[in-house]
Amino acid sequence: MSDATDEENMPGGAASAVPRWVGKRRFVAAGLLVASMGGAAFLGMQAHRAEADADARSEALSSAEERVPELLSYESSTLDDDLEHALAQTTGDFAEDYGTILEDVVRPEARARKISTLAEVTAAGVVRGDRDRVVVLVFLTQTTTTRGRQSVSGSRVEVTMAPEDDGWKIAGLKPV
Repeated sequence: MSDATDEENMPGGAASAVPRWVGKRRFVAAGLLVASMGGAAFLGMQAHRAEADADARSEALSSAEERVPELLSYESSTLDDDLEHALAQTTGDFAEDYGTILEDVVRPEARARKISTLAEVTAAGVVRGDRDRVVVLVFLTQTTTTRGRQSVSGSRVEVTMAPEDDGWKIAGLKPV
């Protein structure tokens, strides 16, 4: 027998003194550590996104409750200012479409018939939404006065809200 130690007789010499299964366990442990760190980062991002979406829904709901009455209410005596203010509650393609309705229908009818309206939100809730767009169902009571005569009606509208620099604005309005 030679003078070589048992370590030197092992394949790979002294560097292979650690059994292979120990090296494999270290590799697996490192892989599990990396995977769990990646999973934690992913879950953290998902939680942040969910929190941002919840905040967006809350802000959009509050804004819809405030802006919808401003969009649908006007006095015949202050019609021009009220309709300008109504249009300022809108954004996107809806702003252009609503502006056309105000000019072609609302303004001439309100002037000719001395119409005033007061819209009040009686209930509202989020239907769906995220940070980019929120849909809110709004229940309204609208009082319309025409030449001294009043009528009261209720309605439901689905309001699409979109974020702008100065808060959430109305990007769509659909009766339901």
